[in-house]
Amino acid sequence: MPVIYPFTAIVGQERMKRALVLNAVDPRIGGVLIRGERGTAKSTAARALAALLPHVRVVADCRFGCDPDNPSTWCTECRERRARGEELPVATRATPFVNL
Repeated sequence: MPVIYPFTAIVGQERMKRALVLNAVDPRIGGVLIRGERGTAKSTAARALAALLPHVRVVADCRFGCDPDNPSTWCTECRERRARGEELPVATRATPFVNL
């Protein structure tokens, strides 16, 4: 497993760090596009923040990772399974994070 540089140890890049933190606090923002010269800690900051994100509870075998505590957001498959009386197994997994 690679060593991840701590987010709090990144010096400078305040706008980038603020954008990453805001997106972590409110995912409705929809993501952050970070661009810049090579060696300016873009990937380092993104990986460091991803390491800080909490694990999330999901329906274990749901391909969409439905939130077991919020039935109003369930996919069709989870709703149908629950309607049939199935117990939906719960698991925890890392918060989804895409680093392109």
